[in-house]
Amino acid sequence: MLSRRSAAVTANRWRLGEVLGRAGDTDWSRALPGAGLGYAVGAGAVLAAATALWGPRPGMIVAAGAVNAGTVGTTPGLARPRAAMGVSLAALAAAAFLGMVTARRPALSVVTLVLLGAVAGLLARTGQAASTTGTQAMVGFVILGRSPQPPDTAGVLAAGIVAGGLAQILPGLVLRGATPGSAVPHRASAVRPGPAPDVGCPPVGEAVRSTGRALVSTDPQARWHAVRLALGLALAQAAAVWLLPAQRGYWITLTVLNVLKPAWVTTASRGVDRWVGTLIGVLVVGGVADAVGLRGVALVAAVTALLWGAFALQPVNYALFCACIAGYVVLFLQVMAAPPGDSAVYRAVDTTLGGLLALFLHAWVRRPGSRPSSDRPGPGATRNG
Repeated sequence: MLSRRSAAVTANRWRLGEVLGRAGDTDWSRALPGAGLGYAVGAGAVLAAATALWGPRPGMIVAAGAVNAGTVGTTPGLARPRAAMGVSLAALAAAAFLGMVTARRPALSVVTLVLLGAVAGLLARTGQAASTTGTQAMVGFVILGRSPQPPDTAGVLAAGIVAGGLAQILPGLVLRGATPGSAVPHRASAVRPGPAPDVGCPPVGEAVRSTGRALVSTDPQARWHAVRLALGLALAQAAAVWLLPAQRGYWITLTVLNVLKPAWVTTASRGVDRWVGTLIGVLVVGGVADAVGLRGVALVAAVTALLWGAFALQPVNYALFCACIAGYVVLFLQVMAAPPGDSAVYRAVDTTLGGLLALFLHAWVRRPGSRPSSDRPGPGATRNG
């Protein structure tokens, strides 16, 4: 009995060490300053142009397409990043449209999110490209779908999202510059062996076929992850809609969405990274924005700088990426006239709640007789999940 307890303690310590090691894993050789700058300037230009033409709120919605393209374009492990950007952009716009047209009926919105989350959960184990597409689509539904719109207006805004993303993708296709996705595996392999680039799912046809295979998957880990993700999104979004509407509780939903992964170690390490990075981002950027009162050109420049940090550092370390994205979201809300100080506090609290919910779900919602430590990442997983 004593030896079993000692073995359990040793195993738990090893798992904790692995979680903290993954959370602190930083590889500066993966940084993409050039590609990150190009995507950040593109997103900043889209934001400035759309805001000048249509106002702050439509401007941020259109810019979301450009931000999505930059995020996918700098995701490690994608062999065909521009094709993945196109598929992800289409999924983002479609999910945002659904979010906007269902927002008038909160119950319908929550049910729709749960169904989409179950599909995204099944896709999470089919490859990095499919997992990224599913996550980005859910982000679009949660953030961009918060504002109720009639179908015609929602369609126009969804088209604006696509236009913003194409402004990022088309110049790269024309100029044929350095491809971030192909550079990341190559540079990483010079340091340590890593997972093979994900060659599945970028083309639309393959994305559809992969989704069909995922829906009838017999992989028990995929099914249980889909259940966990759907349940987590249901609980988080219900709290955001009915319990915490005044403090933007949807950040709980976003944390569950981005942290909860099929593998326990990945979930826990991403939870640590996201919590630390978010606290740094919201406290630093929120404090500065509140004190300085950024407006106009200065605000667009600050948004562009934070996006450059996010795109360039995404392959380096997830906490650094989260710090930049957290700061960007604080400024995002300032563009839409939300007080940055309040946004920083709410985001820090809600991120903590979402991370704890993700860990709870992974610990208790699983196949009978299995243990969280037995989970393993699916095909195409990367060091950042």
